[in-house]
Amino acid sequence: METDYYEWGNRNNPTLVFLHGMGSAGMSFGELAKLTMSNYHIVSFDLPGHGGKAPLPNEEDYFPTSIAGNLNKSIETLGLTDVILVGHSWGAHLALYLAGLHPKMVKGLILLDGGYFQQDPVGDSLEKQLEHVDVFTEKVRYPSWEAFLKSEKEDSPTWSKEIEAGRLAQVMEIDGEIRLAISPFTAKAVIKGIYQEQTAIIFPKVLSPVLLMRSTLPVEIEDERRTAIEYLVEQIPQAEVHAIPNTSHDIYRDAPEIIARNINEWIARIL
Repeated sequence: METDYYEWGNRNNPTLVFLHGMGSAGMSFGELAKLTMSNYHIVSFDLPGHGGKAPLPNEEDYFPTSIAGNLNKSIETLGLTDVILVGHSWGAHLALYLAGLHPKMVKGLILLDGGYFQQDPVGDSLEKQLEHVDVFTEKVRYPSWEAFLKSEKEDSPTWSKEIEAGRLAQVMEIDGEIRLAISPFTAKAVIKGIYQEQTAIIFPKVLSPVLLMRSTLPVEIEDERRTAIEYLVEQIPQAEVHAIPNTSHDIYRDAPEIIARNINEWIARIL
């Protein structure tokens, strides 16, 4: 993994390392970075096959243990120590592996609606999830950049130049159409890696303080959320869990101010 990255804030402040979800990009954290950079030094990577980062050649290269090792090297190359990891969705899964396998690097761990489920909350099998990838990647097609941005603005409660940059980083022009930057191969490899190396494997090795901010929508999977969270807290007793009202899986997009405030308050306590 190259050490290309996005950076905000002052390097003299505590460092937050942001890890995005599948199909997203490092720039997707721009709005959250804007709300927190006065207190922190923020680094956000494009993960392999996302944003401007080249894909990896083999499926096993996307397994959490492999990517965590590469991330550790990238963070070391930047001369960073005692970082606080902030991961969303797949990024939270990777953050747990990075914290468990390289504990000396990590001062704290913030999970944004990710890393706590051990299976798909709606009960889809691995095969079904892989089928969804093909359908989803084929479905996302726009005739122009203008059409793409119009659709994104209609689905977003707020808009800013940071939000726009993050959305644009998720797509690219292919044969005259605006499509997802992530390929079906990369998406399937990520899903297989999550399935093969679940977070339950690494929970016992996580020694740092943990904050999980989790969604509340859709309400239909609330029982599954509670069961998964009970197991996480049983395995990582130092974990603290906050339910953020009226938020979907895109929790940091739905409530950026609340997420930023919780980050500030929690870090002030653990440091």
